[in-house]
Parts: sequence; structure tokens; C-alpha cells
Amino acid sequence: MGKNAINTQKKKLAKALKKKAAKPSLETLSLTELLARAQEHIDCFQYENAQKYCQEALKREPDYVPALETSASLCLETGNLDGAKHCLGRAITVQPDEGYSKYLSMAQLMEGNESLECYQKGIEILSETVALAQKSENGKSLGGNDKPETENVMTENGTTNEEVLSDEAKADVEQPLTNSGDSKEDKPALIRKISTACCSIAELYMTDLCDEEEAEDQCLAYINKALETDPTNPEAFQFMASYQLVRQQPDEAKTFIKKSIDLWLPKYKEIHEGKAEAGTFDPIDVCPLSYPSRLSAARILIEVQEYDVAVEVLEGLSEEDDEIVDTWYLLGWLNYLQGEEHKDSARHFFHRAKQVQALAPSEDSQLIEHLEELVQELGPLSEEDLEEEAVDEGDIEDELQRESDEEEMDTS
Repeated sequence: MGKNAINTQKKKLAKALKKKAAKPSLETLSLTELLARAQEHIDCFQYENAQKYCQEALKREPDYVPALETSASLCLETGNLDGAKHCLGRAITVQPDEGYSKYLSMAQLMEGNESLECYQKGIEILSETVALAQKSENGKSLGGNDKPETENVMTENGTTNEEVLSDEAKADVEQPLTNSGDSKEDKPALIRKISTACCSIAELYMTDLCDEEEAEDQCLAYINKALETDPTNPEAFQFMASYQLVRQQPDEAKTFIKKSIDLWLPKYKEIHEGKAEAGTFDPIDVCPLSYPSRLSAARILIEVQEYDVAVEVLEGLSEEDDEIVDTWYLLGWLNYLQGEEHKDSARHFFHRAKQVQALAPSEDSQLIEHLEELVQELGPLSEEDLEEEAVDEGDIEDELQRESDEEEMDTS
């Protein structure tokens, strides 16, 4: 072997050793460092790589709760529901009385009474955490000389929490939880979580538990608890509107859905129009309601014939993501309901929905069946609309291809 070849090999070996030294192996990282590395990959949407660090942590310490909860979140992101249930179930077994997020996550994976029990336990821990936070605040305001009063916070059975808090609840407030989803949050955020969990229980009584004795009363009771716990939660007012529609009380439903909309839509419009002051909103989450929740709001608005407001909600959704069939279908449906003079607009939106369905299919078979019936009823688009549709279809295909390319880059 020549001198140049030997030198080349030495350089390659030195570079490899340098790279290895710069990037420590899994075995050299502590449990905390492993989860920190996992979080770095999560931030870059590299879930498979993140899971490798979690699994290394769990190989060393199978009952390490932060790793179990992080691994569960990763399983949910990748559609591995059984894996998520296993990790959350183990975390609950290891730490049954601390950490609310694992209960709220597990509740979403369970059904019926099992889901109900998880939500109730999550609410219990949240309520204890909020009460302790209030006790701490009162203690500071009193200079620590007097015994502070504890705020009465609703527990899962509707009673107030005035008892001495558990050591586990104290840990929730006083110590940050690593990678568990229970990071230190301020009191309003925790109160909002209680209110939202009450809404989820109300939804259970509308669906899985609708045949239970006193299901309607329980549903109303939990919606009222959601409103009492956080009167600024738009989701709670929206659930009350849904409840009133089930009871065939459209006027009451209209009142509550308008209250819900007033809590978020004006600010949302200010942000999108560039009128909102910096620091008055979250630049990442500009709306307190998720995309599906706002779709539900639009459906309620259509049912109570608040068409103009429904259009505002749906147009905002279409700007955020124009590859959701439901959004275009609902825009078509609200135009269809307004009579003959709106049929051209309805036709346009229904065809757009069908176009999106071909490229990004919805799993809602009933919606798609109804969409096909409406497209047949209203007939084909005009030549001008067809040209516009061809442009739109090209834009959607380009967007889907771009997203596919980005996913491939992330995984590589």
C-alpha cells in the first residue's frame, strides 16, 4: 500500500473518531440526556429516531415514567395505539397518583366507563395541583405567616377540594416533570385543562355512555362544571350548544354557539389581518380551538342558520389547510341551504370537495356519499369553473408532493 493511500486511510480514521467523539453513543448518555436527545428529534418531527432514545432509556429503567410517557406520545404520532396504551398503562401502574397527562391521554384511547374513569382521575390530580398552586400563591401574599386558604376546585365527583393535598400533587406543582407532558404550567392553563376534560366527559355521555341511566343529566352536569371551572373556555359553550341541539332547542343552541365564537373568532381575525399586537397571542397556536373543533363549530352555526359566521370560520380553516374535504363540503352545504341564488357557489365548493377527496381522501363515508349525491344533483361545472378547478388541482398536487418530499427528508 502506497504512502498516499496510508495517509488517506489515517485521515478517514481520524475523521471517524472525531465524529464519534462529537456524537456520543447511546450507552454514554444518562437517562435525562437520552430524553433530551429524544425531544430534539421530536422538535424536528423525526419520531423514529426519537423513539430509539426512549427505548434505550426504557431498556435501562423499564419503569422510568418520563420515558414511558414520551414513548407513548411517539406511538400516538406514528399510529401505534397498542404501543401507546402499553406505555401509558405502565406509567399509570408505576405512578397512579401523580401526573395528570397520562390519564387524559389514556382516556382518549379507551371507551365507555374505562375512558370515564381515566378522565375523572386526571381531573382529580389537576384539581389538587390547582388547589396547591392557589395555596402557594396565598402563602406568598400573606408573607408565609398565616395559614393560606385553599381555592375550592371541583373534583371528579363534583365536590370541592378542601382537604390536605397529597405529596404527589405537591410534586406536580413544585417540581417540573421531565418530558411527561406535565411540564410546569400556570394556573389558568391547568384550569382550562380541567374544563376541557369535563367537556370530554360530557361528550362520552352523548356517545359511548348515552344509554346509561341519567346520561342526559350527567352530560348537562359536566358541561355546567366545564363552564363554572373556566367561563372563558369556548369549547365549553360549544358543547352546551351541541347539547341544546340534541334537545331540539335551536334558539338556546344559537345563544351558546355565539358566546363560544365571540371568545375566539374576533382575536383570530385580528391576528390574520395583522392588527393584533405582538405578545398578545401565541404565534404558533393562534386559536384556542383545534381544527376539528372549529369544524364542529361551523356545523352548529349552519344548523342554527348563522351562515355568515359559519363562512368566516370555514374560510379561516381553508386558509390553514385546504386539503380537508369537510371544510369544502360544509362551504358547499351552507350555500346549498340558502336557496337557488347560491347554487352556483354550492356547486363550486362541492366540486372542490370532490377534487380534494380524490387527492387526500376522507374516511367519512356518509359525508362522501352525500357529496356525490349533491354533485349529481347540481350538475357539472361551467368551462370557466373547470379551468379554475384544473389550476386548483395542480396546486393541491404540488402541495401534496412538497409534503411528501419533506417527510422523506425528515426520515432520511
